[in-house]
Amino acid sequence: MRRVNESLMASDGKRTALINRATGWTGLALLAVGLVTAGYWLLFTTFMVYDDEGYVLISLKNFAEHGALYDQVYSQYGPFFYVAYDALHHLFGFAWTNTAGRLITLVNWWGTAAICGLLVWRFTRSASLTAFTGAGVFTYLWVMINEPLHPGGLLALLVALVAWLGAEAIASRQILMFAASTGAIGAAAALIKVNVGVFLLLAAFAWLLLHTPLAARWARWALALLFVALPFALMHTLFDAAWVRLFALIFGASMLAVLVSARPGEPSANGRVWLAFLAASGLTTAVICGLAMAHGTSLTGLLTGVVMEPLKHPGVYFFAFNWRVGALPILLAGLIVCLLYDNFGSHERFRHAVAWIRLGLLGAALLSPLKLIPTSLAAFGMSYGVGMAGLLALPLRRDRLATVRLWLALLLVLQLLHAYPIAGSQINWGTFLWLPLLVLAVHEAIEVIAEHGGAWSRYLRLAVKGTLVAVAVFAGGQLVKTGWTNRHFGEPLQLPGAENIILPDDTVFALRIITENARRHGDMLFSLPGVYSLNLWSGLPTPTLANATHWFSLLSPDQQQAIITRLNQSPRACLVVQMDTLEYLVAHDFHPHGELAEYLGKTFRPAFKVDNYAFWVRRGREVAPLSTGVLLTRDGAPDARRLELVLAPTGGAAAAIELWEIVSPVRLHRLTLSSANAALDITPLDEAGRAEGATRPLAWSTTLPGGIIRLGADFQGELPVPKNLLVFVLDAHGRRLAAARVLR
Repeated sequence: MRRVNESLMASDGKRTALINRATGWTGLALLAVGLVTAGYWLLFTTFMVYDDEGYVLISLKNFAEHGALYDQVYSQYGPFFYVAYDALHHLFGFAWTNTAGRLITLVNWWGTAAICGLLVWRFTRSASLTAFTGAGVFTYLWVMINEPLHPGGLLALLVALVAWLGAEAIASRQILMFAASTGAIGAAAALIKVNVGVFLLLAAFAWLLLHTPLAARWARWALALLFVALPFALMHTLFDAAWVRLFALIFGASMLAVLVSARPGEPSANGRVWLAFLAASGLTTAVICGLAMAHGTSLTGLLTGVVMEPLKHPGVYFFAFNWRVGALPILLAGLIVCLLYDNFGSHERFRHAVAWIRLGLLGAALLSPLKLIPTSLAAFGMSYGVGMAGLLALPLRRDRLATVRLWLALLLVLQLLHAYPIAGSQINWGTFLWLPLLVLAVHEAIEVIAEHGGAWSRYLRLAVKGTLVAVAVFAGGQLVKTGWTNRHFGEPLQLPGAENIILPDDTVFALRIITENARRHGDMLFSLPGVYSLNLWSGLPTPTLANATHWFSLLSPDQQQAIITRLNQSPRACLVVQMDTLEYLVAHDFHPHGELAEYLGKTFRPAFKVDNYAFWVRRGREVAPLSTGVLLTRDGAPDARRLELVLAPTGGAAAAIELWEIVSPVRLHRLTLSSANAALDITPLDEAGRAEGATRPLAWSTTLPGGIIRLGADFQGELPVPKNLLVFVLDAHGRRLAAARVLR
């Protein structure tokens, strides 16, 4: 009977374990689907006016069609980005469109979060910790939606991949695999952005050196000198700025804390390991550079594009980071705890104190996604989390996970430098590894507390894991909610390659109008600053293959002169000025300058403006501003109104005209014109907007002629300020024949 009872209990235990495992995997699968859905909705409901997306897309398109990266096709990024994506482009046969770029971005975004989740699962076997890590990293990297297809997305994926592969190799004592994988991926990353790749290779170098027996006596001191000097050498151009000096200090102190925390153990590196590291990085570099040169890039162009040009970027453009209050004192307190480890690390109270500090750090970090503090999770991680990397790496127990956390800490702190000199999205891309490192450190902390915590420690474990699951669900739910809301305020852009991107009405119709006018009135399109999605949508070429957002700072005088030459050869060339971005740059002392900027000001003039886009044409040239209108008041009759629309309809009979006011994010109906309350007239126009015939009355429900027309409507009534008026011309079935924005 006793054996039967024991057998039944064992069976019940297995059944319970299977149920728990199935529940955990089901929850993770549902969370993954929710995150992918949220990511898709967010990516396809966002367009940033500075349009880094268009710049990257057009450079990939030009590389696929012409090759000659750097020699002809301008880029700030390395050849691996182009070689890898060009291979995907040919393998799957897609065109370089906004849609394709956003789908690739979604893969990079979700893949990075999934790999971080797998890393935590590998060492904790906890579904709750895995769920929090995956959702946390996905939320951390939400900035992916602002710059689809930016190399930062691929770099984040590579950093997550090397973190996971390195940790796996360390745990399984496959030191050769660690050296080969980190060397190869580090070289690939360096050939996307040289600084990020070098930081990755330095992290692997540091870990290997700390685990090389022959270097045991001096490795830590040598690395300390190297990493304290590194930021001062890297940041000397902008070192007069207070935020840069603090950046250098925080990096140096953070790295000292990690090195103080280092307790190297098995496995150890020998000559074969170092040879594998060097061979993998060298071979990867040679293959990628060889592929780029096979696509027409010269050796000189390669050296210039990969090494020389990136060195100039801090002097070209920078974006300061606002360090949060207490960042340095909190970091120094963590460093002091790490320094005390040698004397007190074996004491139970000290280890418990460190464990509780980790739990407190987790609790403070959770206040951000719960929106209880006015600081983003990425800003919290950069200001406080990275500085705690040393404390998170401290070994509180004797297990192999300590050297895994050391690897992650080295990688994390060096990637902090990714946010220099531009602390924008680079903050998120450079510091997201803080979350998996924190989770692994908290996992160890819970186990340490539970060793002598008694029965209540079980409740602590349940409370921590339950809270993390709740935060993961909340963070994922917030992303889903935002994406769902965005999809229901606006409409699809319906431009080539961007058909399903849903944006607010003001943005949608401004972009459609600019694109339509460029297509009708131009044969070449340039922009200030570069807004290259317009070239993709209109099908108009840029003057040359040297395209950059801030071309006035990034392109050489010869490259700018080549653009002038091409513009001079095209009398129908058009210019689009993105006024918001331009005003921002000027306000931050990044003024457009140089011969090309002067040439544009002297040669072109604004034809019309819609929202924050100005359409410029050559001086002395007139164009009909298609899909725009004006609202007039007759003299002596304040209630009498006249609406005039410049349209290029493709047919259909106008049965009604609806006027809507855009009050972001909604559209409010203001007035419907029809045969009951308005009279129509029509004037044929040429492309310059001049009348080609007499104005004549037009009966409602009469088919609109082809070509360019001015459609007039006389009516009575009050309307809001014209700035936000949107007009639809409808047929008898309510289908749109034309749409226009009323200009001031």
